[in-house]
Amino acid sequence: MSKYLDENGLLYLWSKIRGLVGGKVDKEAGKGLSSNDFTAADKTKLDGLENYTLPAATADALGGVKVGAGLAIANGVLSATGGGTADSVDWSNIQNKPDLALKSDLTSLYRYKGSVTNYASLPSSGNVTGDVWNVEATGMNYAWTGEDWDALGQSFEIQAITNAEIDTITSVV
Repeated sequence: MSKYLDENGLLYLWSKIRGLVGGKVDKEAGKGLSSNDFTAADKTKLDGLENYTLPAATADALGGVKVGAGLAIANGVLSATGGGTADSVDWSNIQNKPDLALKSDLTSLYRYKGSVTNYASLPSSGNVTGDVWNVEATGMNYAWTGEDWDALGQSFEIQAITNAEIDTITSVV
């Protein structure tokens, strides 16, 4: 059975976490919160980054990023060239791609028809592939495959996790 953390459980869990780690700071030998733990040279280098600029764009790189197939840089401008791999999609001519599904294809994939009391009550004739019925006795949904009923899934109950279960989980820390 799946469980979820409701508002009361979250508040309880947060109080447990605060109790376990509240005010805790692990101290590392030789370091402190107000000390400069990196070298002066590192600090100078980091301070200089405020004036950092990306490398100039070239035919092979855009600000340090390699330019891939189907893209080109000319005078610092990135352009799509329409090239690329054999698998590239010609977006200007997408309606002529027989291997792509259209929204209209997907909306007719499953059609909810209603509910019946039990599996035996599912209609045995007049079904079209994709017809879906809910079986009230089990909460299971079935889709017609063209030959038989295929179980899609059913409803289930999710319960809130209890404070006792949170205690068990947090006791292993």
